[in-house]
Order: sequence, then C-alpha cells, then structure tokens
Amino acid sequence: MSKNSYENPGRPQQDPMSASVQRSVKEAKAAEAANLQRDPNVTSLIQSGVGMLSAKKDAMKGFTREVLKEERKMYEKVGGMATGYNGYDKKAESFFEGLIDQYNIIKSHLDAGTMKDANLGKRDLATIKNLIDQYGEAIPKVIGTAKAITAASEAAGKEGMGSPNTLSVAGAPPAQLAIIKKISSGGESGQDIEISHKDGTIVLYDTKTGAELNMKEFNKAITNKNNPYLKYVPDLKKGMTNAFDSFNKNHEGAMQETYTKEIPSETAGGDPTRVMPMQKEEDLKIALMGAKRAEYDQDGKPKLSKYHSGGAYEQMIIDFGESIWEDMMPDGLTKGIEYESNPPIFGDDGYDEYYEKYYRPMLDYLATTTINNNTQGIQRESQNKVRFKELYPTLSDNTNATDYDKRYKGFEKDDEDKVVKDSQYKKRQEKFTTDKKTQSGFSSKDQEKIADAQVGEIIELTSGLKIRKT
Repeated sequence: MSKNSYENPGRPQQDPMSASVQRSVKEAKAAEAANLQRDPNVTSLIQSGVGMLSAKKDAMKGFTREVLKEERKMYEKVGGMATGYNGYDKKAESFFEGLIDQYNIIKSHLDAGTMKDANLGKRDLATIKNLIDQYGEAIPKVIGTAKAITAASEAAGKEGMGSPNTLSVAGAPPAQLAIIKKISSGGESGQDIEISHKDGTIVLYDTKTGAELNMKEFNKAITNKNNPYLKYVPDLKKGMTNAFDSFNKNHEGAMQETYTKEIPSETAGGDPTRVMPMQKEEDLKIALMGAKRAEYDQDGKPKLSKYHSGGAYEQMIIDFGESIWEDMMPDGLTKGIEYESNPPIFGDDGYDEYYEKYYRPMLDYLATTTINNNTQGIQRESQNKVRFKELYPTLSDNTNATDYDKRYKGFEKDDEDKVVKDSQYKKRQEKFTTDKKTQSGFSSKDQEKIADAQVGEIIELTSGLKIRKT
C-alpha cells in the first residue's frame, strides 16, 4: 500500500491462498452494499476518509457513546454470570484452521517431492507462518489498545470531547477504532468483523461500515510516538501557565504590575485586590502571541511585519497544531475547516494565507485561553466593564477591542493602523519622537521629516518603519 490503511481504507482483494475459508468477492461486496445502503451516513463518511472536521467530530462522539454502551453491556453480562457469544473468535478460529490446513498440505507435498514448484511452496509456507506470527503479535496490542480507548472514552464522557487525554479526531478514523473494540469486547459486535489476508498481511474488515484494519501497519504504528490508534488531545495547561507567569511574575514568583495592578483594600483587615484593565489585557494578549518576525525590504533593511512568531505557543503549534485546531478550538473559530495537512513555514509561498486562516486564530485562542485559565483571582475589566468602571474609574479603559473580530481589524488595514494598534510599536514611536538622543541616531533626512511633521502625523522613515509624531 502506498498509504497507511487508516488514511486509505478499502476492501481487501481475495487472496487465492485463503479461498477455502473466505466468502467470495461477490458475496462480500453484496454484504457490504447491503450494509451501506442501510446507513447512507456511514457511506459518505467512509467514502470521504472521515470527511470534513464536523463529520470527524460527530463520528468520534458517536463512537465514544458506543464504547461506553458496549462496556456497560459487558459488565452486566459478567455480573449476571453470562458467558456471551464471541462471533469473531469463531471466525478467526475457522480462518486460521484453513491456513493451517493449507500449510499441512503444502508441507506434505514438499516432503514427498510431489510439488511442481518447490520454491513457490516454500514461499507460501513462509507467508502462512508469518501471518500467524503477525496476528499473534497484534492481538495483545489490540486488547491493550481497546482498554486505552475505553479509558479515553470514559474521560470524554466526564470531561467532554477535546479535553486532555481524550481521543483526538486527528488520529485514526472512529470506524477503525471500532474494529479494535469489536474484536476485543467478546460481544456480538465481533460478528461484524471479517478476517482475510492480502499481500502478506492480515486484514480485518467491518461489514457494517466498510472500514478495514491492516495488522502489519497496526503493529508498526502502535510503537510509533505518533501512533494514530491512540492519539490523545494534549494537555497544554502547564505550558500556558508558564507563558502567563513569564509576563506577570518575577523570578521569585510574585506578581508584577506590568499588566495587572494591586489595589489596596478600602476595608480594614481586608485583602488587596488585583485588577486588569481592558487595554492591559489586550497588551498582554499581544505579548503572549510573540514578537513580530523580522522582515527586510529589497535593500536588506528591516521593515514592519504583521506576523507574530508565536512566542511560547510556537512549539505547541508545531507539535500539536492539528489537535489544537480540530479538538480544542470551537467551531465558531475553525468554521468546520480541517487543519492544513502540511503547513508552510515562515518565508514559504502560501505562508500569508496559512497565517491568516490558521496561525493567527490559533495564537488568539491560546492567548485568550491562557489569560482565562490564569486570572481566576484577578478582576478583569473585560468581564464586567460597567462594574469595573464604577470601582476603578481611573483604571477603566473604554477601548472596544475585546472580542475576536474587533481585535484584528487593525491588523487587516494598512501599516499606519498596524503601528498604532501594536502597543510595542507605540512605545517605540513615543521614544523615537520625544527622545532627542534617539533621534540623533536617524539620518539627517529622517530628522528633517520628524522636525517638519505636525503632531499626530504618520512619518515613514528611510528604513520603512512608520511612526506617529507625538
């Protein structure tokens, strides 16, 4: 196969060596067609390789419910001393009995010298032995994986989909995970699974969904750090807390007054209150999103860039971008679009589109979540503007750049608004236009521009940087 089975599901072709124990291709396709006709939603799901992100999320939710339902059935059976009927095990037993029969026949002919092509016979013996070894290696891993799937599904039932340590929709399709659960549960659902072999590997086929599981690829993937069959939603809380603390606490862990301010209590014996004005929250969010990347004009001189580097989130996105986008972010931000399969890096063609469509929304989401998760003991103006203004009138800021859409309008305009919007550049502008020593570092042409400009006027310097005269 050119792709892993979880990326390219398809019905295995009948192998002549297992003809005696497999249903015919015609029968298999008729059963598959009948099952798919009964459930057109499954048909579209499988044909599209799990399809759009919304379909993947719905499928994972449905799969999680079925896992929990199946587990409850099994516990009820155990409690009632019922033995249950494992249809899959009977099929597997029949399948391998057929292989062993073939092995014995070929071996007998080889020993008697009655096989026309001895080399072909030896190769078939090796193939049969390899299939049995491959299956024996896979089954304990399948059972272990099934237990892990159950645990992750129970976590999703308690904490909700997209919570840390639940199954990610960026992993193997739910229909493939269902095969693992069906053959390891001991329930009647095991009868849905057909077993065959193709190209030297055992292939399990779900007659209800059309999904298949390649045992050779499963054995290989299960030991990989990026194992798709157990791909979890990462826990990024610690990294977010570290990012928040790096901007708000000193080396001793005490809060600084950069983005928050401590207000002494007006009640004797009370505790002081730490507050965060809206503009300070916006400044913190911009800082968390990382410094602007360095860009240069055709003459090699630095120029203003709109691209945030990502700061503490840069590596998070490199490692977990797909899961952040597909598991964690609300559909209102992702708009149901799947994550870029091979995202470009800064400097590549297509990076601007990727940045606007994926990277910047992810940075905003991570920065917003970081602030929300780490300010439980802080009064934020953005949470109750009216009350905050009443309590702290000198700190209140009437800026309206608080919701997602408004926050980025400035970045989508020309360079003038970009400079004015970005607090880091605001500070540089003030320094450039008020500090004579700093101005002396400019060319005489730039100094003349600054001297001739009116207060509030935007000045484009030789370097390409635009500043506002204050």
